[in-house]
Amino acid sequence: MGMLQIGLTGLMAARYQLDTASHNIANANTEGYSRQRVNQSTQFPQFVGFGYIGRGALLVGVERAYDQFLQGNLLAATTRYAQAQHYQELIAPLDNLVADPDAGLSPALQQFFDAVQEVADNPESIAARQSLLSQGEVLTARFRLFDARIDEIRQDVEQRLDGVAQQVTALARNIADLNQQILQASTRGAEAPPNDLLDQRDQLAKELAGLIGIKTVIDDQGMMSVFIGSGQTLVQGVASATLATEADPGDAMHRRLTYQFGGSGAPQVLPERLVTGGELGALLAFRREGLDRIQDQLGFLATTLALAFNAQHQQGYGLDGVTNRDFFGGVPSTQTFTGDQGSNLTVGWATPLDVAAMQPASFEIRYDGSKYTITRLHDGQSLYTGATLPATFQGLTLTGTLNAGERVVVRPFPAQGGTLAVALTDPRAVAAAQADPTSATGSGPADNVNMLALSSLQTTKTLYADASGIPTATFQTAWASAVAELGTLARSVKTEATASKALVDQVQATRDSYAGVNLDEEAANLIQFQQAYQAASKTMQIAQKLFDEVLAIAQ
Repeated sequence: MGMLQIGLTGLMAARYQLDTASHNIANANTEGYSRQRVNQSTQFPQFVGFGYIGRGALLVGVERAYDQFLQGNLLAATTRYAQAQHYQELIAPLDNLVADPDAGLSPALQQFFDAVQEVADNPESIAARQSLLSQGEVLTARFRLFDARIDEIRQDVEQRLDGVAQQVTALARNIADLNQQILQASTRGAEAPPNDLLDQRDQLAKELAGLIGIKTVIDDQGMMSVFIGSGQTLVQGVASATLATEADPGDAMHRRLTYQFGGSGAPQVLPERLVTGGELGALLAFRREGLDRIQDQLGFLATTLALAFNAQHQQGYGLDGVTNRDFFGGVPSTQTFTGDQGSNLTVGWATPLDVAAMQPASFEIRYDGSKYTITRLHDGQSLYTGATLPATFQGLTLTGTLNAGERVVVRPFPAQGGTLAVALTDPRAVAAAQADPTSATGSGPADNVNMLALSSLQTTKTLYADASGIPTATFQTAWASAVAELGTLARSVKTEATASKALVDQVQATRDSYAGVNLDEEAANLIQFQQAYQAASKTMQIAQKLFDEVLAIAQ
Protein backbone atom coordinates (compact mmCIF):
# COMPACT_ATOMS: atom_id res chain seq x y z
CA MET A 1 0.00 0.00 0.00
CA GLY A 2 2.99 2.35 0.59
CA MET A 3 3.87 2.67 -3.08
CA LEU A 4 0.22 3.15 -4.03
CA GLN A 5 -0.20 5.89 -1.40
CA ILE A 6 2.99 7.60 -2.49
CA GLY A 7 1.81 7.56 -6.09
CA LEU A 8 -1.53 8.98 -5.02
CA THR A 9 0.12 11.94 -3.22
CA GLY A 10 2.27 12.60 -6.27
CA LEU A 11 -0.80 12.42 -8.49
CA MET A 12 -2.72 14.87 -6.33
CA ALA A 13 0.26 17.24 -6.13
CA ALA A 14 0.69 17.25 -9.90
CA ARG A 15 -3.03 17.70 -10.40
CA TYR A 16 -3.21 20.80 -8.17
CA GLN A 17 -0.04 22.17 -9.76
CA LEU A 18 -1.73 21.78 -13.14
CA ASP A 19 -4.89 23.45 -11.82
CA THR A 20 -2.91 26.38 -10.43
CA ALA A 21 -0.87 26.84 -13.61
CA SER A 22 -4.09 26.76 -15.63
CA HIS A 23 -5.60 29.34 -13.23
CA ASN A 24 -2.56 31.57 -13.76
CA ILE A 25 -2.86 31.31 -17.54
CA ALA A 26 -6.59 32.03 -17.48
CA ASN A 27 -5.98 35.22 -15.43
CA ALA A 28 -2.89 36.45 -17.24
CA ASN A 29 -4.82 39.52 -18.40
CA THR A 30 -6.87 40.01 -15.23
CA GLU A 31 -5.94 43.39 -13.75
CA GLY A 32 -4.53 43.08 -10.26
CA TYR A 33 -4.10 39.29 -10.41
CA SER A 34 -1.08 37.88 -8.60
CA ARG A 35 0.61 34.70 -9.81
CA GLN A 36 -0.10 31.70 -7.59
CA ARG A 37 1.86 28.56 -6.85
CA VAL A 38 1.30 25.39 -4.87
CA ASN A 39 3.69 24.86 -1.99
CA GLN A 40 4.50 21.27 -1.16
CA SER A 41 6.85 19.35 1.09
CA THR A 42 7.51 15.73 1.98
CA GLN A 43 5.24 13.62 4.15
CA PHE A 44 6.63 12.59 7.56
CA PRO A 45 8.62 9.44 6.82
CA GLN A 46 7.89 5.97 8.16
CA PHE A 47 10.50 4.06 10.21
CA VAL A 48 10.86 0.50 8.92
CA GLY A 49 13.61 -0.89 11.21
CA PHE A 50 16.64 -0.15 9.13
CA GLY A 51 15.72 3.48 8.38
CA TYR A 52 13.04 5.90 7.32
CA ILE A 53 11.07 5.41 4.11
CA GLY A 54 9.38 8.42 2.51
CA ARG A 55 5.60 8.48 2.23
CA GLY A 56 5.20 10.94 -0.68
CA ALA A 57 4.29 14.57 -1.09
CA LEU A 58 2.44 16.85 1.32
CA LEU A 59 0.51 19.85 -0.03
CA VAL A 60 1.17 22.81 2.27
CA GLY A 61 -0.88 25.54 0.62
CA VAL A 62 -1.34 27.89 -2.30
CA GLU A 63 0.43 31.22 -2.08
CA ARG A 64 0.35 34.28 -4.30
CA ALA A 65 3.30 36.34 -5.36
CA TYR A 66 2.79 39.37 -3.17
CA ASP A 67 5.07 42.03 -1.77
CA GLN A 68 3.59 44.58 0.62
CA PHE A 69 6.33 47.10 -0.14
CA LEU A 70 5.65 46.93 -3.89
CA GLN A 71 1.91 47.21 -3.28
CA GLY A 72 2.41 50.29 -1.11
CA ASN A 73 4.59 51.91 -3.77
CA LEU A 74 1.97 51.14 -6.40
CA LEU A 75 -0.79 52.79 -4.36
CA ALA A 76 1.34 55.90 -3.75
CA ALA A 77 2.33 56.20 -7.41
CA THR A 78 -1.25 55.61 -8.53
CA THR A 79 -2.73 58.34 -6.35
CA ARG A 80 -0.02 60.79 -7.39
CA TYR A 81 -0.50 60.11 -11.09
CA ALA A 82 -4.30 60.21 -10.85
CA GLN A 83 -4.18 63.65 -9.22
CA ALA A 84 -1.74 65.03 -11.79
CA GLN A 85 -3.61 63.50 -14.73
CA HIS A 86 -7.03 64.80 -13.70
CA TYR A 87 -5.59 68.19 -12.71
CA GLN A 88 -4.05 68.51 -16.17
CA GLU A 89 -7.33 67.55 -17.85
CA LEU A 90 -9.12 70.22 -15.83
CA ILE A 91 -6.70 73.10 -16.15
CA ALA A 92 -5.75 72.78 -19.83
CA PRO A 93 -9.12 74.07 -21.21
CA LEU A 94 -9.12 76.93 -18.70
CA ASP A 95 -5.59 77.91 -19.65
CA ASN A 96 -6.49 77.83 -23.35
CA LEU A 97 -9.55 79.98 -22.65
CA VAL A 98 -7.79 82.85 -20.91
CA ALA A 99 -4.64 82.74 -23.03
CA ASP A 100 -6.41 82.92 -26.40
CA PRO A 101 -4.62 85.74 -28.25
CA ASP A 102 -7.68 86.62 -30.31
CA ALA A 103 -10.65 85.94 -28.03
CA GLY A 104 -8.95 86.85 -24.76
CA LEU A 105 -9.41 89.94 -22.62
CA SER A 106 -6.22 91.70 -23.68
CA PRO A 107 -7.36 92.47 -27.26
CA ALA A 108 -10.74 93.71 -26.03
CA LEU A 109 -9.07 95.87 -23.38
CA GLN A 110 -6.70 97.34 -25.97
CA GLN A 111 -9.55 98.10 -28.39
CA PHE A 112 -11.50 99.77 -25.59
CA PHE A 113 -8.67 102.14 -24.71
CA ASP A 114 -8.07 102.79 -28.42
CA ALA A 115 -11.69 103.97 -28.57
CA VAL A 116 -11.09 106.14 -25.48
CA GLN A 117 -8.14 107.76 -27.26
CA GLU A 118 -10.25 108.30 -30.37
CA VAL A 119 -12.76 110.32 -28.31
CA ALA A 120 -9.87 112.24 -26.76
CA ASP A 121 -8.71 113.09 -30.29
CA ASN A 122 -12.24 113.99 -31.49
CA PRO A 123 -14.35 114.92 -28.44
CA GLU A 124 -17.02 116.56 -30.63
CA SER A 125 -17.55 113.41 -32.73
CA ILE A 126 -20.75 111.55 -31.89
CA ALA A 127 -19.48 108.63 -33.98
CA ALA A 128 -16.31 108.36 -31.88
CA ARG A 129 -18.39 108.50 -28.68
CA GLN A 130 -20.72 105.79 -30.01
CA SER A 131 -17.70 103.66 -30.94
CA LEU A 132 -16.46 103.99 -27.36
CA LEU A 133 -19.80 102.77 -26.01
CA SER A 134 -19.74 99.87 -28.47
CA GLN A 135 -16.20 98.86 -27.49
CA GLY A 136 -17.25 99.13 -23.87
CA GLU A 137 -20.07 96.69 -24.60
CA VAL A 138 -17.62 94.35 -26.34
CA LEU A 139 -15.27 94.50 -23.34
CA THR A 140 -17.95 93.90 -20.73
CA ALA A 141 -19.47 91.10 -22.84
CA ARG A 142 -16.03 89.48 -22.93
CA PHE A 143 -15.85 89.66 -19.13
CA ARG A 144 -19.30 88.09 -18.83
CA LEU A 145 -18.48 85.39 -21.39
CA PHE A 146 -15.34 84.40 -19.50
CA ASP A 147 -17.19 84.40 -16.22
CA ALA A 148 -20.01 82.27 -17.65
CA ARG A 149 -17.52 79.74 -19.02
CA ILE A 150 -15.75 79.58 -15.66
CA ASP A 151 -19.11 79.03 -13.96
CA GLU A 152 -19.81 76.13 -16.34
CA ILE A 153 -16.48 74.57 -15.40
CA ARG A 154 -17.26 75.17 -11.74
CA GLN A 155 -20.63 73.41 -11.98
CA ASP A 156 -18.92 70.44 -13.62
CA VAL A 157 -16.31 70.35 -10.83
CA GLU A 158 -18.98 70.45 -8.12
CA GLN A 159 -20.91 67.61 -9.79
CA ARG A 160 -17.74 65.56 -10.18
CA LEU A 161 -16.88 66.13 -6.51
CA ASP A 162 -20.20 64.64 -5.51
CA GLY A 163 -19.80 61.74 -7.93
CA VAL A 164 -16.26 60.91 -6.79
CA ALA A 165 -17.34 61.07 -3.14
CA GLN A 166 -20.02 58.48 -3.95
CA GLN A 167 -17.45 56.28 -5.71
CA VAL A 168 -15.12 56.47 -2.70
CA THR A 169 -17.99 55.45 -0.45
CA ALA A 170 -18.92 52.51 -2.68
CA LEU A 171 -15.32 51.24 -2.93
CA ALA A 172 -14.86 51.54 0.82
CA ARG A 173 -18.01 49.49 1.33
CA ASN A 174 -16.77 46.86 -1.13
CA ILE A 175 -13.42 46.61 0.66
CA ALA A 176 -15.21 46.17 3.98
CA ASP A 177 -17.37 43.43 2.42
CA LEU A 178 -14.25 41.68 1.11
CA ASN A 179 -12.73 41.94 4.58
CA GLN A 180 -15.74 39.99 5.83
CA GLN A 181 -15.41 37.36 3.10
CA ILE A 182 -11.66 37.02 3.68
CA LEU A 183 -12.20 36.62 7.42
CA GLN A 184 -14.76 33.88 6.84
CA ALA A 185 -12.58 32.14 4.25
CA SER A 186 -9.50 32.22 6.47
CA THR A 187 -10.79 29.75 9.06
CA ARG A 188 -7.88 27.40 8.29
CA GLY A 189 -5.39 30.05 9.26
CA ALA A 190 -2.56 31.83 7.50
CA GLU A 191 -1.45 28.68 5.67
CA ALA A 192 -4.61 28.78 3.52
CA PRO A 193 -5.23 32.39 2.46
CA PRO A 194 -8.05 33.15 -0.02
CA ASN A 195 -5.67 34.48 -2.65
CA ASP A 196 -8.23 35.54 -5.25
CA LEU A 197 -10.20 37.51 -2.66
CA LEU A 198 -6.98 39.19 -1.51
CA ASP A 199 -6.19 40.16 -5.10
CA GLN A 200 -9.69 41.59 -5.53
CA ARG A 201 -9.25 43.65 -2.38
CA ASP A 202 -5.85 44.95 -3.49
CA GLN A 203 -7.33 45.91 -6.84
CA LEU A 204 -10.15 47.81 -5.10
CA ALA A 205 -7.53 49.60 -2.99
CA LYS A 206 -5.71 50.59 -6.17
CA GLU A 207 -8.95 51.91 -7.69
CA LEU A 208 -9.58 53.80 -4.46
CA ALA A 209 -6.07 55.30 -4.62
CA GLY A 210 -6.99 56.66 -8.04
CA LEU A 211 -9.80 58.62 -6.37
CA ILE A 212 -8.19 59.77 -3.12
CA GLY A 213 -4.87 59.46 -1.33
CA ILE A 214 -4.97 56.49 1.07
CA LYS A 215 -2.83 54.48 3.45
CA THR A 216 -3.54 50.82 4.11
CA VAL A 217 -2.71 48.58 7.06
CA ILE A 218 -3.21 44.78 7.25
CA ASP A 219 -3.87 43.41 10.76
CA ASP A 220 -3.13 39.96 12.18
CA GLN A 221 -6.47 38.62 10.94
CA GLY A 222 -5.75 39.72 7.38
CA MET A 223 -8.24 42.60 7.58
CA MET A 224 -7.37 45.75 5.63
CA SER A 225 -7.82 49.15 7.26
CA VAL A 226 -7.84 52.22 5.00
CA PHE A 227 -7.10 55.78 6.13
CA ILE A 228 -7.46 59.13 4.36
CA GLY A 229 -6.63 62.74 5.12
CA SER A 230 -4.84 63.18 8.43
CA GLY A 231 -5.77 59.70 9.62
CA GLN A 232 -9.54 59.54 9.22
CA THR A 233 -10.63 55.91 9.01
CA LEU A 234 -12.26 55.02 5.73
CA VAL A 235 -12.36 51.24 6.30
CA GLN A 236 -11.82 49.32 9.50
CA GLY A 237 -12.71 45.67 9.62
CA VAL A 238 -16.20 45.21 8.22
CA ALA A 239 -17.19 48.87 8.76
CA SER A 240 -16.66 51.73 6.32
CA ALA A 241 -17.17 55.47 6.14
CA THR A 242 -19.43 57.57 3.94
CA LEU A 243 -18.10 60.54 1.99
CA ALA A 244 -20.56 63.08 0.62
CA THR A 245 -20.84 66.73 -0.36
CA GLU A 246 -23.16 69.39 1.00
CA ALA A 247 -23.72 73.12 0.66
CA ASP A 248 -21.26 75.13 2.73
CA PRO A 249 -23.22 77.59 4.92
CA GLY A 250 -20.13 79.80 5.23
CA ASP A 251 -19.25 79.79 1.50
CA ALA A 252 -22.00 80.22 -1.07
CA MET A 253 -19.69 79.32 -3.96
CA HIS A 254 -18.43 75.92 -2.77
CA ARG A 255 -19.78 72.58 -1.67
CA ARG A 256 -17.81 70.91 1.08
CA LEU A 257 -16.92 67.32 1.88
CA THR A 258 -18.48 65.49 4.81
CA TYR A 259 -17.34 62.32 6.54
CA GLN A 260 -19.29 59.80 8.58
CA PHE A 261 -17.91 56.49 9.83
CA GLY A 262 -20.03 53.44 10.29
CA GLY A 263 -23.35 55.22 9.81
CA SER A 264 -23.41 56.55 13.38
CA GLY A 265 -23.25 60.11 14.60
CA ALA A 266 -23.60 63.31 12.61
CA PRO A 267 -21.47 63.80 9.49
CA GLN A 268 -18.28 65.75 10.11
CA VAL A 269 -16.76 68.33 7.79
CA LEU A 270 -13.62 66.98 6.13
CA PRO A 271 -11.16 69.89 5.79
CA GLU A 272 -10.37 70.42 2.14
CA ARG A 273 -6.61 70.76 2.56
CA LEU A 274 -6.40 67.36 4.25
CA VAL A 275 -7.67 65.64 1.12
CA THR A 276 -4.89 65.05 -1.37
CA GLY A 277 -4.20 62.60 -4.13
CA GLY A 278 -6.37 60.98 -6.74
CA GLU A 279 -9.20 62.55 -8.68
CA LEU A 280 -10.74 64.06 -5.55
CA GLY A 281 -7.50 65.80 -4.64
CA ALA A 282 -7.21 67.08 -8.22
CA LEU A 283 -10.73 68.51 -8.19
CA LEU A 284 -10.19 70.31 -4.88
CA ALA A 285 -6.75 71.63 -5.84
CA PHE A 286 -7.96 72.80 -9.26
CA ARG A 287 -10.98 74.50 -7.73
CA ARG A 288 -8.82 76.31 -5.17
CA GLU A 289 -5.62 77.05 -7.09
CA GLY A 290 -6.89 77.36 -10.66
CA LEU A 291 -10.60 78.04 -10.92
CA ASP A 292 -11.12 80.27 -7.88
CA ARG A 293 -7.86 82.07 -8.51
CA ILE A 294 -8.55 83.05 -12.13
CA GLN A 295 -12.14 84.01 -11.32
CA ASP A 296 -10.85 86.20 -8.49
CA GLN A 297 -8.44 87.85 -10.91
CA LEU A 298 -11.08 88.26 -13.61
CA GLY A 299 -13.51 89.86 -11.18
CA PHE A 300 -10.71 91.93 -9.68
CA LEU A 301 -9.84 93.37 -13.08
CA ALA A 302 -13.50 94.11 -13.82
CA THR A 303 -13.96 95.75 -10.42
CA THR A 304 -10.81 97.88 -10.36
CA LEU A 305 -11.24 98.95 -13.98
CA ALA A 306 -14.83 99.99 -13.33
CA LEU A 307 -14.04 101.77 -10.05
CA ALA A 308 -11.00 103.64 -11.39
CA PHE A 309 -12.64 104.54 -14.72
CA ASN A 310 -15.85 105.64 -13.01
CA ALA A 311 -13.97 107.74 -10.45
CA GLN A 312 -12.30 109.72 -13.24
CA HIS A 313 -15.39 109.75 -15.48
CA GLN A 314 -17.44 111.27 -12.66
CA GLN A 315 -15.16 114.32 -12.65
CA GLY A 316 -15.95 115.24 -16.26
CA TYR A 317 -18.91 116.55 -18.20
CA GLY A 318 -20.88 115.17 -21.10
CA LEU A 319 -21.93 117.24 -24.10
CA ASP A 320 -25.23 117.72 -22.28
CA GLY A 321 -23.48 119.51 -19.39
CA VAL A 322 -24.18 116.71 -16.85
CA THR A 323 -21.41 115.46 -14.55
CA ASN A 324 -20.91 112.80 -11.84
CA ARG A 325 -22.02 109.88 -13.99
CA ASP A 326 -20.62 106.35 -14.01
CA PHE A 327 -19.43 104.84 -17.27
CA PHE A 328 -19.57 101.24 -16.00
CA GLY A 329 -22.30 99.59 -13.98
CA GLY A 330 -22.72 96.22 -12.32
CA VAL A 331 -20.23 96.83 -9.49
CA PRO A 332 -22.08 97.07 -6.16
CA SER A 333 -20.81 99.45 -3.50
CA THR A 334 -21.30 96.83 -0.78
CA GLN A 335 -21.74 93.07 -0.57
CA THR A 336 -23.02 90.90 2.26
CA PHE A 337 -21.50 87.55 3.18
CA THR A 338 -23.14 85.18 5.65
CA GLY A 339 -21.21 83.08 8.15
CA ASP A 340 -21.90 79.45 8.96
CA GLN A 341 -23.82 80.51 12.09
CA GLY A 342 -25.90 83.13 10.30
CA SER A 343 -23.95 86.32 11.08
CA ASN A 344 -23.69 88.88 8.28
CA LEU A 345 -20.50 90.66 7.26
CA THR A 346 -20.76 93.70 4.98
CA VAL A 347 -17.85 94.39 2.63
CA GLY A 348 -17.46 97.64 0.71
CA TRP A 349 -14.85 99.77 -1.01
CA ALA A 350 -12.65 101.92 1.20
CA THR A 351 -13.22 105.69 1.27
CA PRO A 352 -11.31 107.34 -0.26
CA LEU A 353 -11.16 104.75 -3.00
CA ASP A 354 -7.86 102.82 -2.96
CA VAL A 355 -7.76 100.36 -5.84
CA ALA A 356 -3.98 100.05 -5.47
CA ALA A 357 -4.44 98.40 -2.07
CA MET A 358 -6.89 95.80 -3.40
CA GLN A 359 -5.72 92.26 -3.97
CA PRO A 360 -7.27 89.67 -6.33
CA ALA A 361 -7.99 87.13 -3.65
CA SER A 362 -10.78 85.70 -1.57
CA PHE A 363 -10.24 85.03 2.11
CA GLU A 364 -11.67 83.21 5.08
CA ILE A 365 -12.43 84.96 8.36
CA ARG A 366 -12.72 82.98 11.60
CA TYR A 367 -13.51 84.12 15.12
CA ASP A 368 -12.61 81.83 18.03
CA GLY A 369 -14.21 84.01 20.69
CA SER A 370 -11.10 86.08 21.42
CA LYS A 371 -9.47 86.85 18.10
CA TYR A 372 -10.19 87.12 14.41
CA THR A 373 -7.98 85.48 11.81
CA ILE A 374 -8.01 86.22 8.08
CA THR A 375 -6.52 83.58 5.77
CA ARG A 376 -6.06 83.85 2.02
CA LEU A 377 -7.80 80.91 0.40
CA HIS A 378 -5.78 80.00 -2.67
CA ASP A 379 -2.51 79.51 -0.79
CA GLY A 380 -3.54 79.35 2.89
CA GLN A 381 -1.42 82.38 3.89
CA SER A 382 -2.42 84.11 7.14
CA LEU A 383 -3.09 87.80 6.50
CA TYR A 384 -4.36 89.16 9.84
CA THR A 385 -4.84 88.24 13.46
CA GLY A 386 -6.49 90.56 15.98
CA ALA A 387 -9.13 90.96 18.66
CA THR A 388 -11.38 92.90 16.28
CA LEU A 389 -11.93 93.02 12.56
CA PRO A 390 -9.87 95.70 10.83
CA ALA A 391 -12.00 98.64 9.69
CA THR A 392 -10.16 98.64 6.37
CA PHE A 393 -8.41 95.68 4.83
CA GLN A 394 -6.70 95.59 1.42
CA GLY A 395 -8.76 98.51 0.11
CA LEU A 396 -11.99 97.11 1.59
CA THR A 397 -14.20 98.02 4.52
CA LEU A 398 -15.33 95.23 6.83
CA THR A 399 -18.43 95.81 8.94
CA GLY A 400 -20.04 93.33 11.32
CA THR A 401 -19.13 90.73 13.91
CA LEU A 402 -19.03 86.96 14.06
CA ASN A 403 -20.07 84.57 16.80
CA ALA A 404 -17.49 82.52 18.67
CA GLY A 405 -16.47 79.60 16.47
CA GLU A 406 -18.00 81.13 13.35
CA ARG A 407 -16.48 81.15 9.89
CA VAL A 408 -17.27 83.15 6.77
CA VAL A 409 -15.69 83.14 3.32
CA VAL A 410 -15.44 86.59 1.74
CA ARG A 411 -15.21 86.74 -2.05
CA PRO A 412 -15.17 90.46 -2.95
CA PHE A 413 -14.49 90.15 -6.67
CA PRO A 414 -15.67 87.02 -8.54
CA ALA A 415 -19.27 88.15 -9.03
CA GLN A 416 -18.28 91.35 -10.85
CA GLY A 417 -16.83 89.49 -13.80
CA GLY A 418 -20.35 88.34 -14.63
CA THR A 419 -22.20 91.57 -13.87
CA LEU A 420 -19.99 94.28 -15.38
CA ALA A 421 -21.87 96.38 -17.93
CA VAL A 422 -21.80 99.78 -19.62
CA ALA A 423 -24.03 102.17 -17.70
CA LEU A 424 -24.36 104.79 -20.47
CA THR A 425 -26.60 104.57 -23.51
CA ASP A 426 -26.36 108.13 -24.88
CA PRO A 427 -23.02 108.92 -26.55
CA ARG A 428 -23.48 112.56 -25.52
CA ALA A 429 -23.18 111.43 -21.89
CA VAL A 430 -19.53 110.39 -22.30
CA ALA A 431 -17.67 112.78 -19.98
CA ALA A 432 -14.82 114.01 -22.16
CA ALA A 433 -14.75 117.59 -20.89
CA GLN A 434 -13.16 118.97 -17.76
CA ALA A 435 -15.68 121.80 -17.59
CA ASP A 436 -19.33 122.11 -18.56
CA PRO A 437 -19.26 122.50 -22.35
CA THR A 438 -22.68 124.21 -22.25
CA SER A 439 -21.39 126.89 -19.88
CA ALA A 440 -20.19 130.20 -21.20
CA THR A 441 -17.08 129.80 -19.06
CA GLY A 442 -16.33 126.33 -20.41
CA SER A 443 -14.20 125.33 -23.38
CA GLY A 444 -17.14 123.99 -25.35
CA PRO A 445 -17.53 120.57 -26.99
CA ALA A 446 -13.85 120.52 -27.98
CA ASP A 447 -12.80 120.09 -24.32
CA ASN A 448 -11.01 116.71 -24.03
CA VAL A 449 -9.12 117.13 -20.75
CA ASN A 450 -11.05 114.51 -18.81
CA MET A 451 -10.94 112.06 -21.69
CA LEU A 452 -7.16 112.42 -21.82
CA ALA A 453 -7.09 111.54 -18.12
CA LEU A 454 -9.25 108.50 -18.84
CA SER A 455 -6.96 107.49 -21.70
CA SER A 456 -3.93 107.70 -19.42
CA LEU A 457 -5.42 104.93 -17.26
CA GLN A 458 -4.21 102.49 -19.92
CA THR A 459 -0.57 103.20 -19.21
CA THR A 460 -0.71 104.47 -15.63
CA LYS A 461 0.32 102.01 -12.94
CA THR A 462 -2.82 101.79 -10.87
CA LEU A 463 -2.79 98.36 -9.19
CA TYR A 464 -0.74 96.23 -6.80
CA ALA A 465 0.79 98.76 -4.45
CA ASP A 466 4.21 97.80 -3.05
CA ALA A 467 5.29 98.13 0.59
CA SER A 468 5.63 101.89 0.07
CA GLY A 469 2.12 102.19 -1.30
CA ILE A 470 3.26 102.84 -4.88
CA PRO A 471 1.22 101.04 -7.60
CA THR A 472 3.27 98.66 -9.71
CA ALA A 473 0.93 97.44 -12.47
CA THR A 474 -1.44 98.67 -15.17
CA PHE A 475 -4.71 96.94 -15.93
CA GLN A 476 -3.21 95.15 -18.90
CA THR A 477 -0.04 94.06 -17.12
CA ALA A 478 -2.13 92.85 -14.19
CA TRP A 479 -4.19 90.63 -16.47
CA ALA A 480 -1.09 89.48 -18.33
CA SER A 481 0.36 88.49 -14.96
CA ALA A 482 -2.82 86.52 -14.14
CA VAL A 483 -2.67 84.70 -17.49
CA ALA A 484 1.03 83.97 -16.97
CA GLU A 485 0.36 82.66 -13.46
CA LEU A 486 -2.29 80.25 -14.74
CA GLY A 487 -0.04 79.21 -17.62
CA THR A 488 2.83 78.50 -15.22
CA LEU A 489 0.53 76.40 -13.06
CA ALA A 490 -0.73 74.51 -16.13
CA ARG A 491 2.82 73.77 -17.29
CA SER A 492 3.82 72.67 -13.81
CA VAL A 493 0.84 70.30 -13.65
CA LYS A 494 1.68 68.92 -17.10
CA THR A 495 5.27 68.28 -16.04
CA GLU A 496 4.06 66.54 -12.90
CA ALA A 497 1.64 64.41 -14.94
CA THR A 498 4.44 63.31 -17.26
CA ALA A 499 6.79 62.50 -14.39
CA SER A 500 4.15 60.68 -12.34
CA LYS A 501 3.08 58.66 -15.40
CA ALA A 502 6.66 57.46 -15.85
CA LEU A 503 6.84 56.60 -12.16
CA VAL A 504 3.58 54.65 -12.05
CA ASP A 505 4.58 52.74 -15.20
CA GLN A 506 7.91 51.85 -13.59
CA VAL A 507 6.31 50.75 -10.32
CA GLN A 508 3.65 48.76 -12.18
CA ALA A 509 6.30 47.05 -14.29
CA THR A 510 8.25 46.15 -11.15
CA ARG A 511 5.14 44.73 -9.53
CA ASP A 512 4.22 42.79 -12.68
CA SER A 513 7.71 41.35 -13.02
CA TYR A 514 7.38 40.02 -9.48
CA ALA A 515 3.72 39.09 -9.27
CA GLY A 516 2.48 39.00 -12.85
CA VAL A 517 1.91 35.92 -15.00
CA ASN A 518 4.60 34.91 -17.48
CA LEU A 519 2.82 32.83 -20.11
CA ASP A 520 6.03 31.18 -21.36
CA GLU A 521 6.93 30.16 -17.84
CA GLU A 522 3.44 28.81 -17.16
CA ALA A 523 3.45 26.85 -20.44
CA ALA A 524 6.71 25.22 -19.39
CA ASN A 525 5.20 24.49 -15.98
CA LEU A 526 2.25 22.77 -17.63
CA ILE A 527 4.58 20.37 -19.43
CA GLN A 528 6.55 19.74 -16.24
CA PHE A 529 3.44 19.10 -14.15
CA GLN A 530 1.91 16.97 -16.90
CA GLN A 531 5.00 14.78 -16.90
CA ALA A 532 4.86 14.58 -13.11
CA TYR A 533 1.20 13.57 -13.30
CA GLN A 534 1.97 10.86 -15.86
CA ALA A 535 4.88 9.59 -13.78
CA ALA A 536 2.71 9.43 -10.66
CA SER A 537 0.06 7.58 -12.62
CA LYS A 538 2.69 5.11 -13.81
CA THR A 539 3.80 4.62 -10.21
CA MET A 540 0.25 3.75 -9.22
CA GLN A 541 -0.09 1.35 -12.16
CA ILE A 542 3.07 -0.48 -11.12
CA ALA A 543 1.92 -0.56 -7.51
CA GLN A 544 -1.41 -2.01 -8.61
CA LYS A 545 0.34 -4.64 -10.77
CA LEU A 546 2.62 -5.66 -7.93
CA PHE A 547 -0.33 -5.88 -5.57
CA ASP A 548 -2.24 -8.06 -8.04
CA GLU A 549 0.81 -10.37 -8.41
CA VAL A 550 1.09 -10.70 -4.64
CA LEU A 551 -2.58 -11.65 -4.45
CA ALA A 552 -2.08 -14.21 -7.23
CA ILE A 553 0.85 -15.83 -5.36
CA ALA A 554 -1.18 -15.95 -2.17
CA GLN A 555 -3.92 -17.85 -3.94
